[in-house]
Amino acid sequence: MPESSPSISVVVTTYEEPDNLSFVLRAVARQDRVPDEVLISDDGSSEATRDALRQIAGELPFGRLVHVWQPHQEFRASRSRNNAIHLCRGDAVLFLDQDTMPHRNWISTHVRNLKPRTVCLGSVLDLTEAQAELLSVDQVTSGAFETMHDSECMVTLRRRQRSYVAYALLRRVGIRVKNRPTLRSCNIATWRTDLARVNGFDEAYVGWGQEDNDLGRRLYMAGVRPVGLVDKALVSHIHHARRYASWKQGANVERYRKRITHFACETGLSAHPYADVKVTPLRGD
Repeated sequence: MPESSPSISVVVTTYEEPDNLSFVLRAVARQDRVPDEVLISDDGSSEATRDALRQIAGELPFGRLVHVWQPHQEFRASRSRNNAIHLCRGDAVLFLDQDTMPHRNWISTHVRNLKPRTVCLGSVLDLTEAQAELLSVDQVTSGAFETMHDSECMVTLRRRQRSYVAYALLRRVGIRVKNRPTLRSCNIATWRTDLARVNGFDEAYVGWGQEDNDLGRRLYMAGVRPVGLVDKALVSHIHHARRYASWKQGANVERYRKRITHFACETGLSAHPYADVKVTPLRGD
């Protein structure tokens, strides 16, 4: 497994947010380590998203930009992400959502810490509703959005980082704290081979919530070690109305609470490709 200069795939999930998605792609374009490819994992957006991608594609420095679309039938983030992972060519796969704009050294920070059989875990710095409404292309391309957060945001992340480090240390000495540290799929990095080993995201998770936590616990079961980069691999989160007040109100809580006996899910990457998925190369082959 590569330890130095791995090829990089970035997967960005989206659904009906072309403006925010454009901000995210512009933030990825200004990375100090530009990815080899970016795949847009689309859960059934209208033509507005594809049109926005075509308009911006020529401005982006990626060797390969691919729009991977599936029909919208409820919230199927697991299947949508697997659609993209199935097409990834990179050694390392990094994940963002349509509302998480990476800071300039996001990729290089993840890759520098991504050792064999590890998953790097990040979090988010929240923009306020007012800041999100005023967000502009210039603020993104210049990197000004990185300075919009107050000091308390970083205090929160540093506190969270300490807990992630503690959980990771406990795991290294053989003390496993159930499903901790949690994985947030809007900011993680891992090896494509490890994703294949656990069969990717579990597509039985339909509706909002817990599909990323489930991936985390199965990676841990497979012997993949967590690396906390909560206060280092930074992304700014574009404000939006919360889907639920708490994760416990999500559609998959009961499924997630069930005990699992094997790290490879039943329905995942091995089921791909699907006939209803539309793949549109926008840059590269």
